[in-house]
Amino acid sequence: MYMHTDFDNIIFIVDMAGIVAFSISGAMIAIKERTDLFGVILLGLITAMGGGVMRDTLLGLVPSPNFFNYPNIIVSVVTSLLVFILAYRQRDYYLSHTREIENMNNIVDSLGLGLFSIYGVNMTMAAGYRTNLFLLVFMGVMTGAGGGLIRDVIVKRIPMIFSKHIYAIASILGCLTYIFLLRSQVENGVAMSLSIICVVFIRMVATIKELDLPKVDIG
Repeated sequence: MYMHTDFDNIIFIVDMAGIVAFSISGAMIAIKERTDLFGVILLGLITAMGGGVMRDTLLGLVPSPNFFNYPNIIVSVVTSLLVFILAYRQRDYYLSHTREIENMNNIVDSLGLGLFSIYGVNMTMAAGYRTNLFLLVFMGVMTGAGGGLIRDVIVKRIPMIFSKHIYAIASILGCLTYIFLLRSQVENGVAMSLSIICVVFIRMVATIKELDLPKVDIG
């Protein structure tokens, strides 16, 4: 059987960690964009669950099971609310440490990207699509970056997937690493852990070294 009980537990932990990471990231960006409490909670929720909804829709799972996953919804809302409360109560500190907060958001977002990219590949495999490499990677990237894509469009930012330090490339390489390890008979939990680390490592190196894909400078 593909997903045994122990691995179900790993999947649950990865899913929940991704929800928390992306909720924090979405809420922090919402605060930066000066949205109100509702905006912070909504953007945290969209960042955390939007990619999964897009994946499920493309796989024909309509409406997405995410709409019925109340534990994840509650965790996302509570996490976003806590970020808002912390920023509201410590507003002076928050405003005077924008660079440090941006760095923390980048780390949290990178973790969410890694967790959900690999989770997306796994869910696509579980849906019966285990041999189509392009589909697996596409769904992984969509799961990892889709929520952030929707969030950035809502707040009128250039989506991170198109502009932020090797963002999509890190997701793609992590997904490919996961698929390669699985096909090399590496245990699923180990393969997932190594692939998530791969995504986060690439994002951190790209951020520290300020690496970006080439862009056309039109002035």
